[in-house]
Amino acid sequence: MSGWSHAKRLEVESAFYAYLNNCQINSKDGGQIILGQNLMYGQRRFITAIFDGLEQDIHDFYCLKSRQLGITTITRALSAFFLGIFKGLTGALVFDSNENKNLARDELVTIIKALPKSLKFPSIAKDNRDGLTLGNESKILFKSAGVKKTKTSGTLGRSAGVSLAHLSELCSYDNDEGLVSFRESLSDINPNRLYIYESTARGYNIWSDMWRDARKDIRHCICVFIGWWAKDSHRIDQDDRDWEYYGIQPPTLEEQKKIDNVKNLYDYEVSQQQLAWYRRAMDPTSVGEGDADAGFEANQYQKQEQPWDEDEAFQQTGSVFFSGESLKDQTDRWVSNKYKAYMFMPGTEFCDLKVYPAETSRNIELKVWEPPVAEAVYSIGIDPAFGENEANDRSSFQIFRCYSDGVDQVAEYAYPLISTKHFAWVIAAVMGWYGSEPLTDIKYILELNGPGGAVLTELQGLKFQIENSYAPLAEQGIRNIFQNVKQYIYSRPDSMGGGAAWHWKTQQQNKIMILEQLRGSVANGQLHIRSQDLVHEMKRVSRDGDSIKASGTGDDGKDDRTMAAALTHHNWEIKMRRQLIVLKRSREAEKVRKQRSVIDQTALFNQNMMAAFMDQKKATRVQAQRLAMKNAWRYGR
Repeated sequence: MSGWSHAKRLEVESAFYAYLNNCQINSKDGGQIILGQNLMYGQRRFITAIFDGLEQDIHDFYCLKSRQLGITTITRALSAFFLGIFKGLTGALVFDSNENKNLARDELVTIIKALPKSLKFPSIAKDNRDGLTLGNESKILFKSAGVKKTKTSGTLGRSAGVSLAHLSELCSYDNDEGLVSFRESLSDINPNRLYIYESTARGYNIWSDMWRDARKDIRHCICVFIGWWAKDSHRIDQDDRDWEYYGIQPPTLEEQKKIDNVKNLYDYEVSQQQLAWYRRAMDPTSVGEGDADAGFEANQYQKQEQPWDEDEAFQQTGSVFFSGESLKDQTDRWVSNKYKAYMFMPGTEFCDLKVYPAETSRNIELKVWEPPVAEAVYSIGIDPAFGENEANDRSSFQIFRCYSDGVDQVAEYAYPLISTKHFAWVIAAVMGWYGSEPLTDIKYILELNGPGGAVLTELQGLKFQIENSYAPLAEQGIRNIFQNVKQYIYSRPDSMGGGAAWHWKTQQQNKIMILEQLRGSVANGQLHIRSQDLVHEMKRVSRDGDSIKASGTGDDGKDDRTMAAALTHHNWEIKMRRQLIVLKRSREAEKVRKQRSVIDQTALFNQNMMAAFMDQKKATRVQAQRLAMKNAWRYGR
């Protein structure tokens, strides 16, 4: 189905602006105003994005915003406008609480009743507890999603098919079931359907999940970020008495970085006057000292209320554990979407395990950025589902290639729908693959909490079967895939000897230790991360006292990949790095060795070719001499 024609878009858009010039609302900043005569840049930007989308046959719009930008108000006005011009349309306005629902209802009634009769806009025919019905038989329902779960949470979308919806402040919703039910009630064929989801951020929650999913679905969703800089009144002019304190100082390096980022991402130039307003709003008491300028800085709560960009909007509670700058550097330098994606199909026996290229993104189990190479050293850290944390429902492992001066991520496994037995088989198969190259060394460390013990038991049983030529495995020609694989032996850091045990059991103190080790290598660049998913998880890890974990709901509340990475890194740091230092196996040294190896092989090839050429010439000469002697003997005789 094609979208709106360009002519229809222009006609409806023009009519909407004419309608806005007659919309009367009560404004916080200006009292009673005409909405169309007081539109802000952010509101115009949002309106344009909606009509652009409708022309492309896109009907789902997501708006992540700063506080008090008038996006909720303009969306209410747009909802009423659609109801008035499209006969028989059913819409719903959904808010986080009954209080906000009632405020929205009052504002909508005020807008419609204040419209002049000359517009010929349908009047309100019915006004009851559930909603409003207009004279053209269009109606709008008012609903409250709720800020906490109740017995009736799942009834949000029951028995209500709608073609227009405005969901506001989703960051406060605590109603996953009701939201799913409501979205199932939305029409997917009405050519005039319009669904708007708008909210400020507030940590990692339902809204952050929805925003991230919508960002990926570029064919069906349009995402619009409206930052603090999109409100025209957010500025301090040079004739203001506060200009001297907040406007004269040029942008700091950090401020200039953010200004450039807004320009690159949103094609908007933040002015010095706007920067002055931001400084005053975020850190009004900051002053310079000596030769140093004032260092204006917002805290995490201020950043989520008035963000510069969408990444800054989502702030986790507690102290950020992994530096945002370090993770951005990892993304810019090392993260790559160029990988081979695989899925596994288990059978009755290990030998029946099959591996295929993943059919869809939802089938991806294993991502491989770098296949195994000869003479390499690998560390594997394994965290089965519900191992370190009961909220983690994915089984995961990371594979790092190890050097004396750092580690490079080469593969990542993460999948929820796998049993402990089959997970052990996948581990064995991948370790066998990476350990199959000549002179390769590979060491693995396994989280034993939760189902980890069952995974280890299966691995040990599989090793026994292979070593003792268990018939089904022997028939498949499977050799000892554990030949180059070594297990991690744990000993307490403060132990003077003894106390050794197989693998790893996470406790509060040792979890802090391995995560601190990981954080150090992320910050100093010793770890090179290829996985965007791993970076995404690490952004959400925060520290609250002695507790370090991911904050958020759904996938945002999981740190399976992060814990597997911490184990993998710890394995390298404690059990592998010293030997690599002794052997001087740094990244640069390995690169040079490989280059020399190629040069040596080329020289040997050329040398052999030259030797073969000389041998051929010698054989030709010998043959010529023999022929000459033969002829001389024949004719001389």
